[in-house]
Parts: sequence; C-alpha cells; structure tokens
Amino acid sequence: MFPFMKINPFYGLALSVALYIAQPAVAQTGQTSASNAMMKSMQSGMNQMMSMKMTGDPDHDFAMMLKMHHQSAVDMADLEIKQGANAQTKALATRIKATNQKEIRELTQFISSHKPQSSSSKLSQDAMKIMHSGSHSMNGKTDYDFASMMAQHHQQGVDMAKAFLKEGKTEKMRMMAKNVIKQQTKEITELKKLETSLKG
Repeated sequence: MFPFMKINPFYGLALSVALYIAQPAVAQTGQTSASNAMMKSMQSGMNQMMSMKMTGDPDHDFAMMLKMHHQSAVDMADLEIKQGANAQTKALATRIKATNQKEIRELTQFISSHKPQSSSSKLSQDAMKIMHSGSHSMNGKTDYDFASMMAQHHQQGVDMAKAFLKEGKTEKMRMMAKNVIKQQTKEITELKKLETSLKG
C-alpha cells in the first residue's frame, strides 16, 4: 500500500484569489463575459490539480494532472472558437482543442491501466510551484485574452512536463511529456505573436 499525499486546498483558494485580483476591472459585455469564463476554466483546472490526491507515483500523478490541465485548455479553446472574432486565433484554438482531446483519451487509457507504485516523488511540490507561476493580462477582448491566458497555461504545462521528465519512468508518459514540450512551446510562440498583434 502506498501513502496518499494531498495538496492543501488552501493553495487552490489562494491561487484563485491571486488570479482574480491580478485582473483589470472591465465592464461585463459579451466579450468580457467570454474572457471571464476562460479565466474561470483556467482557475478550475488549476484548483483541481492543486487539491487532487497524489499517489506518489510520478507517472500516474503526471497523467492525472495533465489530463485536468488539458481539459481546462479544451474548455478555454471552446470559448474562443464560439465567441472569438479573429480567424487566426480561432484556428489556433481549434488545433489546441483537437490535440488536447486526443491526448486526454490517451491519458485516460493510461490512468485506467497503470497501477501506481509507491515512490518518493517530488512532482507534487514542483507542480504546486508551477501552478503559481507566470502571468497574463486581459483587456476584455476575447481573442486577446485567450492568447494571453493560453500562453500562460501552456507555459505551466511545459514546465510541469519538464519537471516530470526528471522522475518519469514509463516510456508512454515520457513520450507524452516530450510531445507536450515540443507542441506547446511552438504554440506559445504563436500565442505571444497573436497577443502582441491583438493588443492594440
């Protein structure tokens, strides 16, 4: 039997408050409503990851956290696809959604078939620090806010994958982590370019 570790839910609450305070006050319009919904999806995914029970098995825990992280990316992308106006941003959101949904299916399969093994993994502590890292800005315009938030979200995913590779053992999850780093690093570049072009 392996010990279960659980991240203190206080951190999830603190993260939500910090993210909320960091945002500029904007009037509630159709676009800002979508932006706020994106922020809530991002917060929800982070909070779930921060409060989930860790098994101590880095491969199993990484798979569970990445699945939650990917789902919040899908939710954010859905909002951009439905309410965004910029064709390039919507096209990128569509690609992000498809990639994340495919990997969610692979992660679900891995979680159901992999028996966690007890170990002295530090992934949970690293993930907690990563989820508190980075920043984004909002101006109330769906396309800009999506690009800014998703860039931060992706960077956290990349950092989590890099932290996992220090401990990961299964070839399946190591390959997944490497793919996340490669794909999301490329998309971060695209997102930051969009963020700059959409700022004005």
